[in-house]
Formats: sequence, structure tokens, C-alpha cells
Amino acid sequence: MSDLKAKIAYLQGLAEGLDLDKGTKEGKIISAIIDVLEEMSIAVDEMAQYQEELEKYIEAVDEDLGDLEDEVYGYEEGCCCHDHDEDNEDDEEEGSFVEIECPKCHDIVRFEAGILADDDVIEVTCPNCDEVVYVNDGEEQKDEE
Repeated sequence: MSDLKAKIAYLQGLAEGLDLDKGTKEGKIISAIIDVLEEMSIAVDEMAQYQEELEKYIEAVDEDLGDLEDEVYGYEEGCCCHDHDEDNEDDEEEGSFVEIECPKCHDIVRFEAGILADDDVIEVTCPNCDEVVYVNDGEEQKDEE
């Protein structure tokens, strides 16, 4: 920002050094252009400040959301992964969940274990990037019968 302001100040100095007559057509337009450039510089500076404030706010919201997700989904600190239920796919007790890491964004996707044995074709997608992480196409159930 300071570089832009310095360039505008340089142009203002040049215009003053040339002793432009603001009564002429050329003097009026050059003076008006410099004034517009100065206003644009101020507007860009304000937008940069707003942008910085928004970034700080978004970071705070992201941290709060992460804390909330940890509380809701019960992720424990120090846990190496969240695929504990995946090893026990036959366990279909109510409230049992499967957690799979998304191959695209590496986010953890959590869904009910009952989906594994559902007769309907079901696709589980990552809520973060919409990548399909699991497809229940019924093939496994037909082979078992």
C-alpha cells in the first residue's frame, strides 16, 4: 500500500513541479486523474484493512468450529486415527459409527455403521470436498448369502 501511495505522491509532486495551469483542459484532466488515484489508494487501503479483519474473524470461527466438532464427534487428543469402527464393520449395534479418511482432502467422514448392511445402494460423500468415500452397492451382501 505504501508503494502505491508513494507513487501517487510522486505524481502529485511532478504535477506541481511542472506548474500545470489548472485552468487549461490538460491541467484539469491531469489534476482530476491524480485526485482519483489518491481516492482509489485510500479505498484500496480501507479494503485491505477490512480484509485483514475478516481473516482474523474467520480464523477465530474456524477454531471455534474445530473445538465444537471435537466435542460433538468425541475425537480424543493423541488418537492416531479415527478408523476404530471400520475394523469392526459387522458390529451393527445402534449408535455405532464408521469413520473413513477422505482420499482427496484427508478429512474424516463419519457415518452410521448400519449403512454397511443396507440393501439399497448408498454413496457416502465427504462433506468437505464432495468426494465419494464409500459406496454400498450391495455386492458384499449378495456374496454372503
